[in-house]
Amino acid sequence: MSIQFRITLMFALLLCLVIGVSAALINSFLLDNLIEQQKNELNLKGRFWIEKMNESNVKIETEGVAELEKLLVSNRKIEVLLLGKKKKVLYTSLPSSNLNEWMDALERKAEKRQNRNIWMVGSDDYVVVNLPFKNDEKQRLILASPVRGLKDIRMEMTNNILLIVLIGAVSTILLSFFITRSMVKPLHKLTREIKKVQARHFSEVQLIPARGEIAEVSNSVYSMAQELDRFHEIQRQFLQNASHELKTPLMSIQGYAEGIRDGVFVDDAAEKGFDVIVEETSRLKHIVTEIILLAKLEGEENLFDPSWLSATDLVTRAIERLHPLQLQHNVTISVRPPKTNDVVYVDEGKFLQALLNIIGNALRHAKDQITIEIKSGKRHIQIEVQDDGEGIAEELLPHLFHRFVKGKNGDVGLGLAISRAIIERSHGRLQAENGPIHGAVFRIILPMYSQPEN
Repeated sequence: MSIQFRITLMFALLLCLVIGVSAALINSFLLDNLIEQQKNELNLKGRFWIEKMNESNVKIETEGVAELEKLLVSNRKIEVLLLGKKKKVLYTSLPSSNLNEWMDALERKAEKRQNRNIWMVGSDDYVVVNLPFKNDEKQRLILASPVRGLKDIRMEMTNNILLIVLIGAVSTILLSFFITRSMVKPLHKLTREIKKVQARHFSEVQLIPARGEIAEVSNSVYSMAQELDRFHEIQRQFLQNASHELKTPLMSIQGYAEGIRDGVFVDDAAEKGFDVIVEETSRLKHIVTEIILLAKLEGEENLFDPSWLSATDLVTRAIERLHPLQLQHNVTISVRPPKTNDVVYVDEGKFLQALLNIIGNALRHAKDQITIEIKSGKRHIQIEVQDDGEGIAEELLPHLFHRFVKGKNGDVGLGLAISRAIIERSHGRLQAENGPIHGAVFRIILPMYSQPEN
């Protein structure tokens, strides 16, 4: 069963339930309301006539009855019983056959001292108003309207209401069907795009136009497909680059090993071959170690053991470890520490490795000067490493932190990827851009924490 049909069915059932309950309540309360209105109408007209009779000298049997009949003209049948002293019938609109039943009913009401709205006379119910007139309790005006007529009115009103509600319900269900269809249609299209993701056709996924929450889902699916496509391309490039990086030292090792085995390289040439084999083996080991480390950084959860450390101390220690490389390139490194709190919550060893990769990369590209500035804000600590080299090529900048992406004088192409993974696992961000005048700027942004008392 489709979601569109289920939503429409549930809405229709709910609407039928509401209409049914409403109809039952209307049918129950409508008669009481009609009876009350009829009683008030009879009471109002009766009192008006009595007041008029009390203020004038009109004879009740003639002019007064005519005035009363004129006053009681309506769409409903109204019975009149006008009693004088000693229950003398002055006037009545009742048939002579029913008059005795009405007089008996009046006697019963008087004996029980009851004056209810509904009287049962014979087999019929009546709405009755019993009023005294001429300032004499023994002279009474009795007005009665049959309940049967009110029941017919109730049935007619109920049928009209139900017809209107039924038309409204059908219109509402049809409208909900088309509204649901407009909501479900993007979902069907979205399902087709998700199946493309399932089939790994990421580049074929299209953005489905929609509104509201469905638009958010559509944007998320489209963004996910783009990210998966990018990740798939990165993985493909990674395999190509990894195979190339591993193949080069293996070919050197194989070539010298076969040459020494076959006697092609002897004496000094063989010694040189052994040196190349050892050097390429070390390089191969370094590449494999960094690949394994990067895989662990991106996969394992309990790899980090963070502690509260000073960002300035970490930068100073990284510079000390890179001192030989600094002397080799003859580059000056200046550090500008913050004036306030610089506490960060990171894994000491791994964050030092990230700093070594970033500062070491700056040393390989700088001409004379590297400036490291540590800035302390309200919520973040920022470590900015800027060199005075040639900067980063514009075509390389978007892919700088991808694996096996190397710039000029690059080593393996995994250092910056490892640094970014370490910093992101430390809840920070690593950014790179070219400086306003020259050189490259690497910016590490970490959340700032208050120094614990202990």
